[in-house]
Amino acid sequence: MQKYFILWASILVFFMGGCSVKHYSISTPKVITIKTPKLKYSDMGYLRYEGDTVELELFTAGVSVEKISFDEKVCFSAGCMDEEKFVKEYVYEGYPRDTLRRILQNAPIFDGNGTSESCGGVIFQFIRNEDMDILYRRARGEVFFKDRLNGLIIKISDVEDMNATK
Repeated sequence: MQKYFILWASILVFFMGGCSVKHYSISTPKVITIKTPKLKYSDMGYLRYEGDTVELELFTAGVSVEKISFDEKVCFSAGCMDEEKFVKEYVYEGYPRDTLRRILQNAPIFDGNGTSESCGGVIFQFIRNEDMDILYRRARGEVFFKDRLNGLIIKISDVEDMNATK
């Protein structure tokens, strides 16, 4: 009987230790809008990240409906896949593999090409060619990405900023 107790205790410790919780240095509530051919969402969410690891948790009516994590792979309810494949399938095939991750981190996309800064500290990126017409605006508390040719919109705003404008 003692052998079985030790076996089950060992299995329990193994699974408890293997499922450790990730700790993120940044975890903030956001108002998130994502419109791509395969992703359509607009409501509250949490954006968490530590270095290049990013997690986006989406809520509808206060209930978590999706969690997308960017680490070595992109994992969400449909499974895990390579980040390049995820961007090609769920966002747009002509974008670099880290485009969505960099938008979520409020970082430059496309190696910073087409970047300009306004006098108010707002940073713009304009990327135009025959396949895309992108306006990417980064300001304190808000990220706005729009590709007019491909019908993509991503908007992420701080909850505090939304309350201040009402």
